[in-house]
Amino acid sequence: MKTKQFLSATLAIVALMASCKKDDYRKLPSTEGVQFTSKIEGNAATKASGTTWGANDEIGVFMKQGSGLGNALAANKKYVTPGNGNFTATGADVINYPDQGKVDFIAYYPYASAVSGTTLPINVSNQTAQEKIDVMYSNNATGLDKTSGSPALTFQHKLSKIEINVTGGTGVNLSGLKTVFNAVNTTASMDLSTGVISKGSNSANVNAKIISVDGKNTVEAILIPGDYAGKEVVFTAGNENFKWTLPANLAYETGKKYSYNVSLESGETKQVVVEGNATITDCTSIIGGSFKAGKDGGTVTTTPEPTTNAKEQTFYQEGFGDIKKGVTTKFRFETYTGFDDKTVKYSDLYKAGYVDIRRTSSMESHAWFPGSRTTGFKIEGINADGFKDIVLTYDLAANAANASVNVVKIRVNGTELSTSGNLGSANTFVEQKITGLPTAQTYTVEFYAESASNKAGYRVDNIKLVGKK
Repeated sequence: MKTKQFLSATLAIVALMASCKKDDYRKLPSTEGVQFTSKIEGNAATKASGTTWGANDEIGVFMKQGSGLGNALAANKKYVTPGNGNFTATGADVINYPDQGKVDFIAYYPYASAVSGTTLPINVSNQTAQEKIDVMYSNNATGLDKTSGSPALTFQHKLSKIEINVTGGTGVNLSGLKTVFNAVNTTASMDLSTGVISKGSNSANVNAKIISVDGKNTVEAILIPGDYAGKEVVFTAGNENFKWTLPANLAYETGKKYSYNVSLESGETKQVVVEGNATITDCTSIIGGSFKAGKDGGTVTTTPEPTTNAKEQTFYQEGFGDIKKGVTTKFRFETYTGFDDKTVKYSDLYKAGYVDIRRTSSMESHAWFPGSRTTGFKIEGINADGFKDIVLTYDLAANAANASVNVVKIRVNGTELSTSGNLGSANTFVEQKITGLPTAQTYTVEFYAESASNKAGYRVDNIKLVGKK
């Protein structure tokens, strides 16, 4: 009897060990599992259809070892952000690093429970809530293990964005403006293992989204990449239809934004006048060209303008990691390991007085320049090769009201940059922007403050370098 009991217990232990082995990727010192920071290529902490993540935006995450997603360690787990671009999960969706070995992460937006294997269905027929159809993809977080901390996901837009600013000529009333893209493909899919969008299908007329604010009318459409040569766009203003036939050899490409300025002109001219006017935002933007289209399908003439592939990108972003709320440790800058961008070198400018990384009960991780000390830090090896029209932005706050901005000084490749102005309330971050930075293959950026001028203590966060390439 005792022998049987012993054998039963032994078999139970073996079974338990086998079960644990199968799920050993869930072993991690933290009960909260892997958490993610994020940015969208071309802008930082941005959202699919705008410039900021929204509260409760959801992404799907896969964790894998080796190629493909056939044997993913974690598949289509739902992660949620409160709106700041940092994503966490709960319950069965929590992912943990494996005890041994390196892993890669693949993520997409927006999350869909209807993923079939590795295929994400796409449908753009309803443009009302564009943030729900603007598909994004991330596969940059690779070669990580349980010592890596929070992976930084970089998302890329996978569909095409069309934006048309519409004005009315003499006698044209834009109240109740409608715009339809006729006979365009509305469905496709994305292979989550590669990020490749399939060829579109299910042709239908798509009603674009109309945004009317203070008399300005903007038409927005998110479309499946592909051939749009000869497709017809119909603007309806009042009782009149204005038709524009898209030019020959027009293909809308993945991740690119196409902007146009349109004037609807009635009277004797009875034309739509469309002039290319590209602006570079979160997607690559393409100048659309200049076109004239007759009302109700009248004569069309085309005068193409040159296109540009210049793309605005964020090539460096640092938010000083994610120190959990309640942690009071002050980390020395030079030895801190929680930086978002680990491809560059971080060091102290001064050994006696140094900057530390900390958080407060109300302010997330940031760099602190203590008052009445000469302190500073250096960031070396930022890859700026090929970028032009470079802009530096950063968030600045002081431990006193109406503090001077230029107390915290900045050098780029040894040249001090000019700053001015005053901050507002104490401990309230205000974005600072410096334009016209020089082109160079690499950047060294220094932030420092001197004891004679720094009486309040200052905080720096969200350092970002953006350029066109």
